[in-house]
Amino acid sequence: MEVFHSFQEITGCHAAVVALGTFDGVHMGHRAVMRAAMAEAKKLHRKAAVVTFSAHPLSVLHPEKEPLRLATTAQKIQYIADVGVDVLVLLPMTKELMAETPTAFCRQLQETFCPAAIVVGENFTYGAGAGGNTETLAAYMKKHRTPVQVLPLVPDPQGLEPISSTKIRQLIACGNVEEAGRLLGRPFAMTGTVADGDRRGRTIGFPTANLHLAPHMAVPADGVYITEVSRQGQWLPAMTNVGANPTFTRQYRRVETHILDWHEDIYGQDITVSFLRRIREEKQFPTVAALITQMQQDKEVVRQYFLTRQALQDLETVSL
Repeated sequence: MEVFHSFQEITGCHAAVVALGTFDGVHMGHRAVMRAAMAEAKKLHRKAAVVTFSAHPLSVLHPEKEPLRLATTAQKIQYIADVGVDVLVLLPMTKELMAETPTAFCRQLQETFCPAAIVVGENFTYGAGAGGNTETLAAYMKKHRTPVQVLPLVPDPQGLEPISSTKIRQLIACGNVEEAGRLLGRPFAMTGTVADGDRRGRTIGFPTANLHLAPHMAVPADGVYITEVSRQGQWLPAMTNVGANPTFTRQYRRVETHILDWHEDIYGQDITVSFLRRIREEKQFPTVAALITQMQQDKEVVRQYFLTRQALQDLETVSL
């Protein structure tokens, strides 16, 4: 996938089919828009391009109101690449972009791509003051004989409401990472650098990787989670504690991950922690010994989860 960060950089994308959207979570609804563009591109023998933004518009208009991010920029790029589009245009969210009129944005889009078609979700808005919408986009593009396909919001298969980033944030905030993962179409994941902590975990038999997080990211509710760690292309079973370790004094909220049966030093390395299921809430224990006993029980829950998952995968393989 080719990645550009401005319309001016783009080459070789004439007559592409373009998917437009903020795509802040790259959830199942967002991917439906991208896949519709890919299907149209395949039919027309054209490239499929995604035009999106580096951040939510509120990050510029009202930073104090910006919703927590569901992915870093690097994650967003990877998630879109995983869909299989040919081109990504990731426009920096700036005051200049937010001040651009809907007509000016459409003009740039038309002059850059001469799109064969455009695909958007029904709630797409653009331009200064969100003055542009699907109707103004279709009206402008009609002058250039460019069809605009407007898709309805994708409903939650298990509910009445459409899938939304807002709902996913709410689920993460209350610790329901399983449900959040279902709506995302993949586990909610946090990426960061392993920071040097107080190294208390190794003294009690549970060394942990302290994740240094990018600012303004969504973080699951305090508690202990079954997780999976990606490091240099390798996936490792793990358990993660989110919280302030109330059993100890002078603590602060953090994300600490214990990788099962792992003894290598990974300080300073980048890892991704995928949250699969919440085991329990975080709580204060009367003694360190009581905490260790509970962590041993948590570890066994994690181990059984991965053993069961592997057994189910093996069974599916045999059935095929």
